[in-house]
Amino acid sequence: MISDKNYESKLWEVLTKEHLVDLSQFHKADFYDEVPLFSRGSEIDFLSGYASDRANTMILGFALKYLKSVVCYEEHSKPYFAAITAWSSSEDGRIVPNLFVWSGPVRPLQKKLVLEEVTTSFGKRIQRYVSKKNLANRFEILEDTSSDPDESRIFISFSDPHKNFVPLGKFRKSAGRTV
Repeated sequence: MISDKNYESKLWEVLTKEHLVDLSQFHKADFYDEVPLFSRGSEIDFLSGYASDRANTMILGFALKYLKSVVCYEEHSKPYFAAITAWSSSEDGRIVPNLFVWSGPVRPLQKKLVLEEVTTSFGKRIQRYVSKKNLANRFEILEDTSSDPDESRIFISFSDPHKNFVPLGKFRKSAGRTV
């Protein structure tokens, strides 16, 4: 087991291997993607000495710091949306965070993405992990259950974004659907 002070540098090494440290790549015009922060469970085996809940809290806390780095890297003159997502499909209980980025007109994304309040046990677990990091008041957490009826996908993004950053609430089922 590694020290609590060392795990973030190890996770940053994973991002380096995955070619995710060049934050400018997520700010190109009309760029959109959902990229896992690690592609193999073996990349985070250094967390195997921790209980599952503790390891997931560490992974998710790091992912949210990474999201903040991505968002703060550049302000946009056009709409920009970024979030950390997690799918409920993990077989070993580990959270696999993804960086979801959409740069450009948001209307096409609003037509595809309809989010609701968290209702699934997976979503509530994610909320618990975020609250353990004392970040709940800075992030909004919503759930997508329409993309894949057999899975839920959780979106976590800033509740108070900067200019032209599209808040997560814009994709809420009950939100006004124009951007």
